[in-house]
Amino acid sequence: MQFASPCSRLTAVLLCLFALVACSRTESVQTLEQRDLLRLVFKGWDGNSENAIVTAPQLKAELPASVQASAPLALRMQALHVQRLNENSAVLLVKGEPTEPGLPTLLAAYWFQRRAEAWSLTSRQDVVEWLGHAGRISKTSIVELFPGNFALAVEHSTVDNNEVLIALQLFRLETDKLSPMLDKGKQVELLRHYESGPECENMMHPPKGKHSRMRLHLNENEAGPPNCYDYMAKWEVSPGDDGPGLLTVDYSGKTYRYQEVAQTTDGNGERTITYDLQVGGQKGRKKLVFDTVSQKYQPRDEKPAPVSRKK
Repeated sequence: MQFASPCSRLTAVLLCLFALVACSRTESVQTLEQRDLLRLVFKGWDGNSENAIVTAPQLKAELPASVQASAPLALRMQALHVQRLNENSAVLLVKGEPTEPGLPTLLAAYWFQRRAEAWSLTSRQDVVEWLGHAGRISKTSIVELFPGNFALAVEHSTVDNNEVLIALQLFRLETDKLSPMLDKGKQVELLRHYESGPECENMMHPPKGKHSRMRLHLNENEAGPPNCYDYMAKWEVSPGDDGPGLLTVDYSGKTYRYQEVAQTTDGNGERTITYDLQVGGQKGRKKLVFDTVSQKYQPRDEKPAPVSRKK
């Protein structure tokens, strides 16, 4: 019978320890730093290099069936927030921007559990939502719904021809998933800016000391006058006692358009059309309440303001 020497036994023990340390480094991290967590989710990820771009098989996500890509999906992954859910659990919120232009932005989430002094990945939601087309996440924040419960607020902007749109979406942070709190296609508009011609900027924001033209005279062969629209809103979630509180949206908007008021024809038979500028405004407040059945925010039913009638 042969016995291993003390030296060889010590070597074997050290190799096992090194293997365990290497494994622990791969499967857990000591802090909740965003970079450390991203490296744990996507092996080899490095935000300062091309390794920030993640592809299959590490990327467990597919584009919606309605979206066509010319190359295999590749996303530049970036951490948005790390939120502690309780003393021993936390969630990492991530966005993925496609390297191919014209594709939607990915929103993903990953959950971690603390064991002893190390944090391990326990659950993942690689596709929470695909946000828009050819747009970008302009702002994100964590809001408190009620004590100990939170939601991710995402403001997503898109540009379509002459129109700029920013919309709000809310996702509730649960123990193992993110759930949308607004019905699909009914996100809250925060900004809508439309310009159909180069004069819109001066109409909507005239230079100091000058006024936009109130009357416009155009030859019938010239392009028609522009239509412009500007809408902005601010939102706030009021924390509830034992459930999501009220979502309030304060908004104001203006429309700028020219209405035809007259036509004249000169001695040469050339016709001139006269337009007057009309500015319309709206201002108000929308209130949305959390419905416990649908688990979504719904507009609060309010009685319409009485309309005065001329006698």
